[in-house]
Amino acid sequence: MEPRDKNPDQPLTATGQVTPLAVTLPLASETVDCWNKIGVAGDGSCVELPKVAHCRNCEVYAAAGARRLDRALPLNYRRDWTERFAREKKHIAPGWISAVIFRLGPEWLALPTRAFQEVTEMRPIHSLPHRQHSVVLGLINVRGELLICVSLARLLGIKGVLQPETPQARSRLVVAEWQRSVVAFPVDEIQGIHRYQSGELRPAPGAAPADSIFATGLLPWRHKLAGILDADLVFSTLNRSLS
Repeated sequence: MEPRDKNPDQPLTATGQVTPLAVTLPLASETVDCWNKIGVAGDGSCVELPKVAHCRNCEVYAAAGARRLDRALPLNYRRDWTERFAREKKHIAPGWISAVIFRLGPEWLALPTRAFQEVTEMRPIHSLPHRQHSVVLGLINVRGELLICVSLARLLGIKGVLQPETPQARSRLVVAEWQRSVVAFPVDEIQGIHRYQSGELRPAPGAAPADSIFATGLLPWRHKLAGILDADLVFSTLNRSLS
């Protein structure tokens, strides 16, 4: 062991050994990163490393962290962060929603576009026994496949038939699929796909019209109001009617 008076600048540890200058606590103004040189991120030659196992357990490393937290704030630090938090937040507009608008009697309605599998010409409906007053109208042949044809108007409680608003307008048969359930239903008129945002909807009426319990809102469209139907509720109710 070398006596202390041979090198008065090197302190002794509790065991009397000389402590390398690299691991002594530096002055506050000094920048020490001995962990990157002789510590775990360096060559591992620090004599204190076997005792502390890792540099994060060393008082030099802890002191350096404390100095970093206690350092003076950069110039304009508060102003820059104040300006950042004071900026007006940009709200992302909700995505567009696609729906098909159609008419049943006097009511204009809409269902999600993805529910429409096909829109085709009307064709004969083969009635089923004991189903004259139910939602089920009968069976219908669409491209060689027999489908159950239902009355969406009866389900929604819509009564009355209007003349087409234009000479080109005429009734159509809709083949719809929702949650792997396929049904067909006639409509008095169909206007095609319309895109809107949820913020455009008006609240659905509380009591009337009769289809209001199936509507999530009213969409202003061509100086009219189209009822946006809840597809989950409509088709789940239809499925129960088929049983």
